[in-house]
Amino acid sequence: MKQIATLLLTLAILPLTLRAAPPVDDPAAVTKAAYKTAMAHFGFDAEIIRHQKPYLAPDLYAALLKKANQPTPKGDAPDIEGDVILNAQDIPDKYLVGPATITGTHATVPVDLNWGTEKRHYLVHLAQQKPSAPWKITDIDYDKDGKLSDLLK
Repeated sequence: MKQIATLLLTLAILPLTLRAAPPVDDPAAVTKAAYKTAMAHFGFDAEIIRHQKPYLAPDLYAALLKKANQPTPKGDAPDIEGDVILNAQDIPDKYLVGPATITGTHATVPVDLNWGTEKRHYLVHLAQQKPSAPWKITDIDYDKDGKLSDLLK
């Protein structure tokens, strides 16, 4: 009986221990994970930004948290509405993360997003602190809409 109880406990705990670790060795996989997280946790506040922490460079993460915690004067709209990874106020119908272009410790990953007939093309910039370190997002170029770093100034 004790063996059955141990087996059942092990089976109950196993899914928790097998949870996938965030990808770190492939910039496209990091980007894909960040966009998947943005789709699951849409919006802009400190709690939502915390979900993105595994994929963001420390400086970008700190700047996003600072902006998210910045009070909005009464009667004003917040500086950032919507989601900063998606650069949108609505979740896209679909998105496609392309292959990474890697140069040393820097990488660029294209992302195409679609909302019905509206299409957008972004470039996600990632870096490693040193070779073989995890890839982290440092900025997102929203094409004609500027860059994520511009929103944080």
